[in-house]
Amino acid sequence: MIYIILFIILLLIIFNLFLMNLNNKVLKLEKIITLLFEKRTNLVPSLYEITKKYLNKHDEIFEEILKLRKKEFNNYNENFLIKIHNETLIHHELNFIFKVSLKHLKIQKDERFLLIRDLFLDNSFLIWEKIKLYKNHINFLNKLIYLKNYTIIWYFLNIDHKKEI
Repeated sequence: MIYIILFIILLLIIFNLFLMNLNNKVLKLEKIITLLFEKRTNLVPSLYEITKKYLNKHDEIFEEILKLRKKEFNNYNENFLIKIHNETLIHHELNFIFKVSLKHLKIQKDERFLLIRDLFLDNSFLIWEKIKLYKNHINFLNKLIYLKNYTIIWYFLNIDHKKEI
C-alpha cells in the first residue's frame, strides 16, 4: 500500500515539474516572439527612408505605422496579447505599404528596397514559425492545466490558463 502512495506522490511531482517546465517554455517563447517582432519593427525606419524619394504622399502612407510603432515603443512592458494585437496592426500597415511600393517600377529596382523587403519576409517567416510553436504549447499547457485543476496539484501549483492568440 505504501508503494502505491509513494508512486502516486512521485507521479504528481513529475507532473508538477513537467507543467512548470512547459510553462517556462511558453514564457521563453513569448520573449522570443516579442524580440522577433521588435527586430521586424525596427526595420520600418529603413523602409521609410528608402521609399521617401519614390512615393507621393509619403508621410500619409507611413503615418499610421509610425503611430503604431511609437505606441509599441512607449508601452514596452505590456501584456503579451496586447503586444500581439499591436503587432498585427503593424503587420497590416506593412502589407499596405508594400502594396503601394510595389506599384512603382523604380522602387522595385532599388536594391536597398529589395533587401529590406527580404528582411521583412524572413523575419515574418520566423515569427510565424514561433507563433505556430507557441500555439501548440499553449494548447497542450491548457489541457494539462485543466487536468491539474481536477487533482490535488491545483493547491500546490499556481499556473493559470493561458489565452490563445
